[in-house]
Amino acid sequence: MNNYKNSFTVNNPASEVYAAITEHIQDWWSDDLSGAANQKGDQFNIAFGGTKKTFEIFEAVPNEKVVWLCLKAYIDMETLAKKDEWVGTKIIWTITSDEYGATLTMLHEGLNKSVECYDVCEPAWDYFMGSIHVFLTTGNGTPYRKKEGTLEWENKD
Repeated sequence: MNNYKNSFTVNNPASEVYAAITEHIQDWWSDDLSGAANQKGDQFNIAFGGTKKTFEIFEAVPNEKVVWLCLKAYIDMETLAKKDEWVGTKIIWTITSDEYGATLTMLHEGLNKSVECYDVCEPAWDYFMGSIHVFLTTGNGTPYRKKEGTLEWENKD
């Protein structure tokens, strides 16, 4: 089964793209974040309302690659039988660059169509990949905001 994968290219240097996935997660994914994601062994908690996850930085190669390993997960969906499906999955961020900019590729290893939450997680990742792209190009992403409790894509008909 194919794991979720998405990528885009920006004019930013690799160092800025790397900083977005190590230092600015709250600016494009969720502002309900605690912990650190700068180096191997760091851990961070992130939440989207009742959905909460804990990640460890499994690998960190500055300006090239970051791997997040999901240690804990609770996906707050009534219809979901296994609410910790993300545990053990890896989010692998790869950065390639040249003189024109950088390409960020995200592979969520373990998130595929055999996973019960895939139909919700796929459009959510699409949304957040758009958010990190906007963050890198304009400085303002569209993260989940705990005080608002919703995302723009959830309100679209």
